Amino acid sequence: MSYKSVAIKAAKEAGKTLKFRFDANLEVKAKSKHDIVSNVDVESERKIIQIIKKNFPTHAIQAEESGAQGKISNYRWIVDPLDGTANFVTGNPFFSVSIALTFQGKVILGVVYNPILNQLYYAEKGKGAFLNGNRIVVSKNSSLKDSFIVTGNLYDEKGISKALPTVKKLILSSRKTLIIFSPALNLCNLARGKIDGFVDRGATPEDHAAGSLIATEAGARVQNYYSDTWDVNKEGIVASNGKLHNAILKLID
Repeated sequence: MSYKSVAIKAAKEAGKTLKFRFDANLEVKAKSKHDIVSNVDVESERKIIQIIKKNFPTHAIQAEESGAQGKISNYRWIVDPLDGTANFVTGNPFFSVSIALTFQGKVILGVVYNPILNQLYYAEKGKGAFLNGNRIVVSKNSSLKDSFIVTGNLYDEKGISKALPTVKKLILSSRKTLIIFSPALNLCNLARGKIDGFVDRGATPEDHAAGSLIATEAGARVQNYYSDTWDVNKEGIVASNGKLHNAILKLID
């Protein structure tokens, strides 16, 4: 099986678990003061890892809940078994399975799957971005005042307080700024032109690896929050349709 076929199979199998358990009784635990994990995260991750290991036993894996595992390899899978856990446990169907494959530190494959809406996003390096087999591209909007921006929230109180002034500036400068924690799907919505920009100080590689490639292949401009360049292994992301990128950067402290 190809890398893409395995990633899609793993995403859909994990998605079955998420869909079956959605709105069911869940075991929810605190990962930190303002972050949570559910037993479904763990179940979903177990399925994904099992499928990857069966097909590519020599590859390394970096997963949201279980961390790094496997052998040292040029190939590394970056897995978020339930991106948007808070949405999931509160009955909001905006969540996904996110699976990326990197080669020598660069993302070459990204798959994001929302099982409730049956939306399968995927991209391979240099081959474009797709939603359920149809090619997607970013919006052409060049007006910040008419833009739709999404931002995420941090988990530590110091970071939350620091981010609030930026959120205020985004809200006042755009048509609408939404606070939604599901980085993978936010990047996919950017890729298909539903939003024009995405800003998240605390997004981790597990959160943004797959979505970053999907957005880039759809024409987006992507960089780390604290850098002018893009490194999938670092935290924080600023992404846009390209036309609004500089305007968004001016609002970020």
